[in-house]
Amino acid sequence: MKKIVFFVLIVAVLSTPITQAQQITRTSVFAQALIEGSATSPLPSYKQLDAVVQTHQKKTHDTGPVLIQAKRLFRFQQQSRCGRIIFSIVQPSNGAVLTNGGQLNVCEDGLPPWRICKNNPKILISPQDHCSDNSELQDTPEVEQAIKTALANGDLSQIQVSQQLKDAAAKKGAAK
Repeated sequence: MKKIVFFVLIVAVLSTPITQAQQITRTSVFAQALIEGSATSPLPSYKQLDAVVQTHQKKTHDTGPVLIQAKRLFRFQQQSRCGRIIFSIVQPSNGAVLTNGGQLNVCEDGLPPWRICKNNPKILISPQDHCSDNSELQDTPEVEQAIKTALANGDLSQIQVSQQLKDAAAKKGAAK
């Protein structure tokens, strides 16, 4: 159960909204993994994550750093500067894999892949832009297929992660 909570926290922290994602650069572990094939970075310091990491370090009697390891699964054909990344949270000093994190779509600039509009599916639109007909932006068929494949293999959807975060917060509030 703790691994699920840890995974949910990791995904919540690392799945930033687009406005925050604009601050991510080629130096993000995910963009770096896409460009170079793989990358490792220290886990970002956030209050919720720090507590989980400290609990893990106490349990293992190992204060070694906890890292994000990311690896490129593939690049998209239509958007060759974008692709699918898989990541894990590890503590190399003792060989521990805290969680096999998950997968996400990212481009070399750190932003999500461009999307399409229902009224003109042949034109790619920046994730920050809006459709001229005010419809919701949609994933391209290629990106949509990558997400479906990941979900079929057991990854959590953004909706599932959000629901688990809400459930964990409600449970924590009820425990007080």
